[in-house]
Amino acid sequence: MSGITASTRYLPPAAQAPPERTLSFRHRLPAATVHKAAQDEVLLTDAARTGDGRFAVAAVWHRHRFLHPGGTGRPLDPLLLVETVRQALIHLSHRFHRVPQGHPFVLAALDLDLTPAGSALRPAGPLHLLLDAVCTRTTATPHRTGLVLDALASVDGVPVGRAGFRWEVRHPEFYALVRDRARRSAPTPTPTPTPASAPTPAGESAGEPRRLAPWEAGYPDDRHVLLARDPGGAPGAFLLDPDPGHPVLFDHPSDHVPGMVLLEAFRQAAFATGAPADPARIRAAFGAFGEPDVPVGVTVRPGPDAGTAEVTAVQGGTTLASAVLGYRSAPDLTPRRDAR
Repeated sequence: MSGITASTRYLPPAAQAPPERTLSFRHRLPAATVHKAAQDEVLLTDAARTGDGRFAVAAVWHRHRFLHPGGTGRPLDPLLLVETVRQALIHLSHRFHRVPQGHPFVLAALDLDLTPAGSALRPAGPLHLLLDAVCTRTTATPHRTGLVLDALASVDGVPVGRAGFRWEVRHPEFYALVRDRARRSAPTPTPTPTPASAPTPAGESAGEPRRLAPWEAGYPDDRHVLLARDPGGAPGAFLLDPDPGHPVLFDHPSDHVPGMVLLEAFRQAAFATGAPADPARIRAAFGAFGEPDVPVGVTVRPGPDAGTAEVTAVQGGTTLASAVLGYRSAPDLTPRRDAR
């Protein structure tokens, strides 16, 4: 697989002990336990402790794309696995690490690989997923708690991917202090120019940013497009242009640009510059809060290895997040042309 090196970093180190009871796939967990507002956006159905710091987590994938059903027979979406593990880390933190509800979670880094079997999976119906996860604390102070989670995901006993997350849980008063400091140092909010709805390619000359056409972002319609292209910018330069009413990405109010919005924008930016639709590997780091009312630039460039793309989100000179996306076939990173 070009550009992707197999890693065992996030495989749990020992054989998993069976849970004391059979995990259930029948009902979704309460939405509040995974920080969701809509019950339909909950992926987890059960969780149990299997050892010291080790857990089994059950989930059901009723859809196979992160943002929409996408029909049957489509490849497994790696961002759906990211979202599943993200919900797991929240649930395990509250239930087993006694993190109180109302304490904000701040994602620091994630590391995800789909196995060859996971990349080849083309589901024809709902899937029952099991996570074999190790979730431990790294730091604990009155103001913040650091945690890490390493997990192996499997479907019907076949490993489909592995993921590692690092995050902090902050006391609400400390979080409010940090956020207030970040807002005061952020660039002055400016109205983002309203992008034109689609056409303009040919020579890309028109003054206003142009919202990507759905085919450029890898979707059949406009609902999930998150990016606009500045006609005067480089081929790999975009502006973040999310719909704050999107039912999945903005399931509940947020005082900053959500990390899953940035990851989906990274995927779309790479696709718009010639990468395949879905990466098989994601290495991402999150360094700063993105203010919702300040423009965010998203830039794609060739990654450090063959078959990779490096994507960065910057706001007012501050890097919000960066990621290296790895593909099983090498991206050429040239602007995608309309082949309809």
